Amino acid sequence: MRSLKLVLRQLLPGAIASILLFCSAPTVAADGFKEMTRTGSYGEVRDDLKNAIINRGFVVDYVGHFNKMLERTSEAVGSVTAAGAKSPYKDAEFMQFCAAKLTHEAISANPQNIVNCPYVVYVYELTAKPGLIHVGYRTPVSGPSKIVRKSVSKIDALLNDIVAEVTK
Repeated sequence: MRSLKLVLRQLLPGAIASILLFCSAPTVAADGFKEMTRTGSYGEVRDDLKNAIINRGFVVDYVGHFNKMLERTSEAVGSVTAAGAKSPYKDAEFMQFCAAKLTHEAISANPQNIVNCPYVVYVYELTAKPGLIHVGYRTPVSGPSKIVRKSVSKIDALLNDIVAEVTK
């Protein structure tokens, strides 16, 4: 009985970690961004992302054509991928917008929350993995006070909802 307890104590943490690893959601969360994927056509997913923003009553202020910038500047900076391409992307863009009510709330909580404006969402397709479209956003930076964390969490929830809608 004692050896069974010892075996369980040694194996249980690893078993739990394995279960959590394989049951996690398809969201990649890292410092600074959250990302989800969807299979399909890049143009369709990009348009769905733009529409998810517009249909909430927001205006897309700017669309950055990231892949085109990399291709245009690759030779000037001497940068190519390991495969010799000017960019790892088949296509890549980012969009910026703002939700005035949420931004006012965040700025009222702490003027340094200006760091979170504009909100940035992105979409890309890798040349090496055609048809798998990545959609994500730059996560808003929070602060130490409850009121700041609450206001910034609303911005994060909005961005997460938009990306989740597009990737469902």
